Amino acid sequence: MRYLKGLLAAAVFALALPAALAQASAWPDRPVKMIVPFPPGGTADILGRFLAQSLSTHLGKAVVVENKSGAGGLIGADFVAKAAPDGYTLLMSSAGPLGVALALYPKVPYDILKDFAPVAMVAEAQMVLVSNPEFKAHTLKELVDLSKAKPMEVRAAINATGSMHHLMTEMFATHNGTKFTMVPYRGSGPAIMDMLAGHIDLDVENLPAVAEYVKLGKLRAIATLGAERAPQLPDVPTFKELGYPEFVAAPWFALVAPANTPAAIVGKLNQAVNASLAGPDAKEWLAKQGANAVPGTPQQAADKIRSETVRWAEIVKKTGVKAD
Repeated sequence: MRYLKGLLAAAVFALALPAALAQASAWPDRPVKMIVPFPPGGTADILGRFLAQSLSTHLGKAVVVENKSGAGGLIGADFVAKAAPDGYTLLMSSAGPLGVALALYPKVPYDILKDFAPVAMVAEAQMVLVSNPEFKAHTLKELVDLSKAKPMEVRAAINATGSMHHLMTEMFATHNGTKFTMVPYRGSGPAIMDMLAGHIDLDVENLPAVAEYVKLGKLRAIATLGAERAPQLPDVPTFKELGYPEFVAAPWFALVAPANTPAAIVGKLNQAVNASLAGPDAKEWLAKQGANAVPGTPQQAADKIRSETVRWAEIVKKTGVKAD
């Protein structure tokens, strides 16, 4: 009986294989939708639109970006997790919905390790603490002194609840025994607009989202969170230099598909992403944005997501931060 069952399973597989290969070879035969789980204007959106344009060329079909924001990116991510696994709905996301935020929420509507098929890592970026130019504190020391003297007076943006930026802001306050008034947003775009208007004092942001504003003097860069100084801001010190060695973090961005997307389609997508990132124009564009390409295999992307989920769960436990 076991032998017959084995033969039957092998026969079913043999019959299904040509159909799966045919499906993959025909893909894509219509436009592909790329979900960005944040509003326009943030780093995930900027990178997503750049990648979508390049993928359209490599795949021969349009890749269209659709912003589906809310709940720190969980709404857009859940939409993709529940989409048909046919390669026509993808998620281009920052680290938050794919690992960092998962320990913050009491109920996440998807399983990050079971409901997605990682396609590729896309990029890593620098993070920078920026302020409105009128903000009184120009250095980390002045910020700590001011926030201790006037608790809750400093208004800090949270560009997405559960983001790496959120946790770094909370960790800084906890480390120094200070308190900020945390103002949550649905994404970087709205947070930056409010800071430019003077409604917010501070924001930990991805460099690509604020680099131009810093260059124009519309925002002030106080410190970066990279292991070394950002080439785009050579005069701005790192947190590490200023006595905060544990404050090193690099936001990452990845492309994933719904679980059970055919491996041949995932492989085709992976090749297209890596080709999109390999050209000199792409590298130059990313460098100007304060980001760098992270090409690799689907397995490397899966390993990165798994390890980051563990790392940030430990930080959430340390800070005691919870999302409502």
